[in-house]
Order: sequence, then C-alpha cells, then structure tokens
Amino acid sequence: MRVVRLRLGFLGLATVLAAAAALAAPTDRSLTASGTVDRIQSTDRAFTVVLSDGSQARFVWSSDTRFSGVLMPGARVTIRYDVTGDGRNVAQQISVARS
Repeated sequence: MRVVRLRLGFLGLATVLAAAAALAAPTDRSLTASGTVDRIQSTDRAFTVVLSDGSQARFVWSSDTRFSGVLMPGARVTIRYDVTGDGRNVAQQISVARS
C-alpha cells in the first residue's frame, strides 16, 4: 500500500513540475515578414507592406518599436512583429535595408 502511495505521489509531483515548466518556458510568439513599404500613415502609426508573395499586410508601431534605418515608401523592410488579440500586427522591430 505504501509503495502505491509513493508512486502516486511521485506521479503527481512529476505532473505538477511538468506543468510548471511549461508555464515558465518563454514563448517567442514573434513573427517575421519582409517586403516593400507601400504607404505610411504617420497619424495612425501604421504602414502597409507588399510582401514577397504579392499580398499586402498592415503593421503598426508603438513607442517600444525599434527602428533600424528610415521608414519610407519603396524601402525594403524586415519586420519582427506580434499579432494582438484584436488582429493588429504590432511591429517590435523594423529593419530597413540599405539601398
């Protein structure tokens, strides 16, 4: 009986530790996109990019967004971004390719 209790105790402990490790593990949900800037809406802190597959995507930036280069129409960019619960693509980093 005591052996069964110990095994169940270890099994329970292992389950709790596995769940804790999964919660503590960092999740990198950032995505990456590359393309050419089509237009910029400064008042909305937004810009539209024509992606390599021909589709368009709209991104917004915040005061936390890191810029590398000057964002302007026609510039080739790579964006590291997160998707918010409301579906907005929030840029974490915008890298503009040198011409």
